[in-house]
Amino acid sequence: MNDGINPTLEELERRRVRSLMVSEKSVAEHPDVYREIKKIVRDVISSPVDIGDYYKTARKLSELLREMAKTDAISLFYYFAKSIDPLQCGRAMYFRADCLDLWEQLRCIDELRVSLHHIRLIQ
Repeated sequence: MNDGINPTLEELERRRVRSLMVSEKSVAEHPDVYREIKKIVRDVISSPVDIGDYYKTARKLSELLREMAKTDAISLFYYFAKSIDPLQCGRAMYFRADCLDLWEQLRCIDELRVSLHHIRLIQ
């Protein structure tokens, strides 16, 4: 019997798909916020963040992620809002690593959007 403490691989895969679908719905509802999140994350992972700018940048990013997470608490945005926010779990020493993880998840959301809606990316 699966009591939720040790979920099966199938259960984890279902949760992942559901989380991606909810996140995709949030992107459709807030495309401007999503673009801003991607811009900030891209800036963080492509160039150094001055320690004096860390708090302001992390708070801004976590606020945007929290806005996206209003759709549903199982979205990927909810997890990262807590993980990045310096007033919750976020720490300066993990900020870039968290942003790299977030970037990978944003890529997964984009791939889902392309496959569901036949979106073409124009450079």
